[in-house]
Amino acid sequence: MARLRGTGTSQRGTASRPARRRGGSAEPRTAALRPAAAAARNRTFHRGAPPAALPGRPGPVRRCGLCSGPGAMKDVLATRPVSQQMLLITALLLSLSVLPHWWNLPPLVTGAFFLLLLLRPLLWREPSRIPGPWIRLPLVVLGVVVVIQQAGLTEGRQFGVALLVIMSGLKLLELKSHRDLFMAVFLGLFLLTTLFLFSQNALLTFYVLLLILAYTTVLVLANRTGPELPLKQAVRTALVLTLGGIPVMVLLFALFPRLDGPLWSLSLGRGQGITGMSDNISMGSISSLSQSEETAFRVRFDGTPPPPQEHYWRGMVLWHTDGRRWTRVKSSAAKPATEGLAGTAAYEVTMEPSDQPWLFPLDRVREAQGDLLLSEDGELATRHSIRRRFTYRAESAPPPLTRPLTGRERRLGLQLPARLSPRVRRLAHQWRQAAASDAQVVEQALRHFNTQPFVYTLQPPLLGDDPVDGFLFDTRKGFCEHYATSFVLLMRLAGIPARVVIGYQGGEINPLGGHLLVRQSDAHAWAEVWLRGKGWSRVDPTAAVAPERVERGITPQPAETGAPAVFRVSIPASGLARFLRDLQWYRDDLQLMWHYWVVGYDQSRQQNLLQKLGIGRLYSYQLGIIAVAGAIAIASLLFFLFGMRRPAPATRCSPPGTVSGAS
Repeated sequence: MARLRGTGTSQRGTASRPARRRGGSAEPRTAALRPAAAAARNRTFHRGAPPAALPGRPGPVRRCGLCSGPGAMKDVLATRPVSQQMLLITALLLSLSVLPHWWNLPPLVTGAFFLLLLLRPLLWREPSRIPGPWIRLPLVVLGVVVVIQQAGLTEGRQFGVALLVIMSGLKLLELKSHRDLFMAVFLGLFLLTTLFLFSQNALLTFYVLLLILAYTTVLVLANRTGPELPLKQAVRTALVLTLGGIPVMVLLFALFPRLDGPLWSLSLGRGQGITGMSDNISMGSISSLSQSEETAFRVRFDGTPPPPQEHYWRGMVLWHTDGRRWTRVKSSAAKPATEGLAGTAAYEVTMEPSDQPWLFPLDRVREAQGDLLLSEDGELATRHSIRRRFTYRAESAPPPLTRPLTGRERRLGLQLPARLSPRVRRLAHQWRQAAASDAQVVEQALRHFNTQPFVYTLQPPLLGDDPVDGFLFDTRKGFCEHYATSFVLLMRLAGIPARVVIGYQGGEINPLGGHLLVRQSDAHAWAEVWLRGKGWSRVDPTAAVAPERVERGITPQPAETGAPAVFRVSIPASGLARFLRDLQWYRDDLQLMWHYWVVGYDQSRQQNLLQKLGIGRLYSYQLGIIAVAGAIAIASLLFFLFGMRRPAPATRCSPPGTVSGAS
């Protein structure tokens, strides 16, 4: 009885009885018994766990961790362990972020990262084996040493990215809590931005956007404190967040004041292979270049493009030869390219990186825009090597200028190597004796190449110490540089000033974008001779042997030594071949548009866009204010729209083990 009197609570469904006085009657009841509600009678009673012991001394009531403010919420998220599934997803995303750097960084750096990536899942079942600080610190020092030894300190971009890759792998090795997870995600996002330091093509941007969406999904799942969120709902939330930032990004990109240059002006790093044409040739150099399907440049004509037979893209002029190698001679009369006559063909050229300063305008250029140089020999060049995509405008007129032959041109145009075989000299002498003019000598030479059993091949046989004699009289199999260099030597022996010009010939029209695509396989060499009354005239001896080369171009493919070249054909493709061809054209057109509107979006193009929008007269600071204000307005609108859809936060936190609504 004493124990019963000491308790101040009664069981559910029973009435409390008053205590009887010793020797007296019971006190009157203060309330009548009433039956419980049906729901209460039928509800099963669950006995909860015993309450925790009260503190030994009085103090303020402590709230639960989830309801004690933002700081406590952060502590809960930070100390909560990471699930195995979340760890594997994060490791996969980090590997996808580093994978494109395989071609940009030393193999040992990326290999070390993937080794650390494979070690982390193996330590999942035994967390005690996760390296502690005394092991991770030497690993960090070792990683820095590897980066310095492999990437070096001179190339700051490669060193910084390599160090970031190694540190990301070490962070993944110690990943245990959600705090580590957040750090790994942010490192992965930063790694994605470093990809644009090496390439800025459209496909890479699409790849980065997909990974950003995946990283955002991981953040949505990791910030969930309640029941586990379904993956489909997490992806939907991440997609809304990602798409919501695109309008802000586009507005700032289009309107924010820009510097006088493109957004991404970083050049290629050292050691990266660049396919391009050199400023000297020897027999076999251009034939090896013509095996490449890489893009050399793209051309947009303002009007109707010239016929394919006139698509000669002039590069370097080669004067000097030792019998095997041809080199250019610096022209002392370089002048700004903006001086000249109005051309008949206006166009815009987008050059791919070549690590050379030479440009390839349509032969012959008369006017070009920008800080360019036009030499006396008709060579167009930039002041620095082209190590990123470069766009310029030019105008050309096919007829050459008629002017007197200078002393320099006569001296260089008649230069001969020290060694020439008697057979070569005798052939040129015969043409000279049988012709009444220089033009007739040229015609005899072209007739010789056309009537004799010469073969145009991408795999010419090797030549001996006298390559010109071996080609003209023994093998008679060669590429364009064989015919051009041999023809020029024969013309010089006949007393006609001549020179070799190297560049590109042909190209293929993109049916989607309408621009002309010129590949490395279109590399070509031809000759120029000085004719009285005509000046420097283009002569292509290759056309006398294989006119299909000039009309249709060649198709690069492996061939046996001496086998005839395969030329492009216009047979309509069908089925899978047509689909793959159309896909290639879509990709090419996308690359050009991406460069024009994103990578090459400089101050001049921004001004053109603003002129079309009617706000071209605004100052830079006014554009900045409009861009920032518009971005804030769009962000606020999106926050308001999507914030209204969130459920109201809980106002009460129930202790664990209790049933909500129980009395």
